[in-house]
Amino acid sequence: MAQYRVKKSFNSNAVLVTRDGKEYILMGKGLGFGKVKGEVIPESQFIENVFIHVDDSNKSSYEHLLTSVDEQIIQVVEEIIALAEAELQEKLHVDLHFGLMDHVNFALKRIREGIAIVNPFLLETRMLYPKEYALAEKAVALLSDRLGVTIPESEVGFITFHLHGGRLSHRETSSLQTVKTIAKIVPYIEDKLSLKLEENNFDSIRLIAHLRGLIERCSRKETVENLLLDRMRTDFPFEYKISENIGLILEKNLGIVVPENEIGYLALHLYKLNHIRS
Repeated sequence: MAQYRVKKSFNSNAVLVTRDGKEYILMGKGLGFGKVKGEVIPESQFIENVFIHVDDSNKSSYEHLLTSVDEQIIQVVEEIIALAEAELQEKLHVDLHFGLMDHVNFALKRIREGIAIVNPFLLETRMLYPKEYALAEKAVALLSDRLGVTIPESEVGFITFHLHGGRLSHRETSSLQTVKTIAKIVPYIEDKLSLKLEENNFDSIRLIAHLRGLIERCSRKETVENLLLDRMRTDFPFEYKISENIGLILEKNLGIVVPENEIGYLALHLYKLNHIRS
């Protein structure tokens, strides 16, 4: 029976462990409670929990999130994902755990600071992705109840997009060339949006995670359907043009073609980054 050895406990719901020279993050309710460095955990103890392989390309981002996000948020996000998987009867991609955790944390920060959350695609999102939207409504109700915060309906739309993206099949890990290409894209975005993305800043983590996912999807010719593409192209022309240029950078450096569906989602991501910053 395989065993995991605790390397670091982030909180009562997540631990960093090693096995056969590789590192993993184990997540689940009460998983890290009382765990100390060096403790051995049998694999059978965590059959129902989340196993996430970590390497140099994602370790710092994952660790930053798990140590900076309130533990209660982590608990509720895990419950939301478990609910979604049960109702959809499918396993969602592991990236969703961190992406949704990051998004909820960022959204709550804006709400508590009195910053309005605007979602121009709420009606369309509800019509186009009814299953994910219904789950997102339950997620918002759960978050409001557990965290004692009134969450606006606009967040239902954003969570819908996260759940929709999480339904993709498993993807390959980023290569060194991917990392080098992202290193070219980040300063381009900083220049065009007149901002600075600091290391381990939530904006940086969110951007890198999105770019990495986009690259992996395009490399495997898997893409997220985007029925709101025309609206995105019309409503975010500045960010859309930047996204098109990023597509050209990716094509030149990685030899991948970025379809318009992905260009549109990247434009939405850049719009949020440009207009609602943490």
